[in-house]
Amino acid sequence: MTEIKEIKLVDVRNNSNIINNLNNIYKLWGYEEVSPSFINTLETIKGRGVIEENEVVGIVSNNSLCLRPEMTTSIVKLSSTRLINKKRPIRLFTNGMVFDKKQNNKNSFKLQEKLHSGIELIGYDTKYPEIEVINILFDAIDNINLKEGCKLCLLVSTTKIMDLILNKYKNNNFEEIKKSLVNFDQDKLSKLGIDDDDKYILKDLLFTRGEPISILNKLKSIYGTSEILDDLNFLFETLSKISNKYGVKLQLDPTFQPHLNLYEGIVFQLIGNIGNNKNVIAKGGRYDELVRFFSPNEKILNGIGFTISIDTLRNLIKEENSDKKKILLMFKDYFLLEKGMNEQKELQKRGNIAVLHLNPCDDIAKANQIMKENNCTEILWLK
Repeated sequence: MTEIKEIKLVDVRNNSNIINNLNNIYKLWGYEEVSPSFINTLETIKGRGVIEENEVVGIVSNNSLCLRPEMTTSIVKLSSTRLINKKRPIRLFTNGMVFDKKQNNKNSFKLQEKLHSGIELIGYDTKYPEIEVINILFDAIDNINLKEGCKLCLLVSTTKIMDLILNKYKNNNFEEIKKSLVNFDQDKLSKLGIDDDDKYILKDLLFTRGEPISILNKLKSIYGTSEILDDLNFLFETLSKISNKYGVKLQLDPTFQPHLNLYEGIVFQLIGNIGNNKNVIAKGGRYDELVRFFSPNEKILNGIGFTISIDTLRNLIKEENSDKKKILLMFKDYFLLEKGMNEQKELQKRGNIAVLHLNPCDDIAKANQIMKENNCTEILWLK
């Protein structure tokens, strides 16, 4: 089955306003808009292992093609073809639909269209491109008029921490341990054939999340000092200053891993909390291996970005009360039509919304009804 959304006019308007606001922020940071194809080849998706084939929305007329499940792969591929000669780093943003496929039961699937907006930073010659990208994410959301009481939290992890945790289990239940940690499966951890002390540590890690520097110190006490943890310590000290500036809580969760097999390195989710409701506003992370897959000859093999769910964000914004006039121009005789068109243009130049009713009307009650139908605030009669 397909979830066909008939989007309300007010939602379309809010979507447009949100995207315009986000685009303005992206441009201020030096990002350029691109419009990659909605269509990917299955070979591209399967080759990088971004997503399982049975989760992809295929195109019936051509089994080798599918609708994009996310936007990053299309953009990274674009950077390796049409933008191959563009000077690095490449700063790009895009807006558009992605297509999600989830299994309802054994014989049916649920298809969804989702409106996303996001940026990609590719080929930046620095150890910490996360600093720019997460700063832009906070700046973008800060310019959206969120509802009162909406608290923001950036949930962060890195695949490098998971590598550190799993390093000693490469030849002993590696996949089972990883799956249990990602799925928060204590029962499965208890049944694995590993040392009881190791089980205790792994179970404790399932509940280990909070202020990043404190969590890193705990990991150092378990696994000792390492370059991985030292690098993360510097990164999170910097990100903490940025998050404090924007009033966003920063939380490190060592066992958090995204659904898509897209990221390697930092992964994050921006969550908006209103009461007991948690809404995932944005997702992102590093995808250096994806850059390597499409552009093995790149000198700087790194890429990082995020996508914002416009549908989620729209439900978290305040209702805007517009005080802008919307004027209905009306006339009683056809000879005033040309004057009406000229007056309409003058009003629009002054920033007013002006609607010209193209038929003569001399009935005040009917005119008021037409004004209501057009959601206008007043009538200007032409004479």
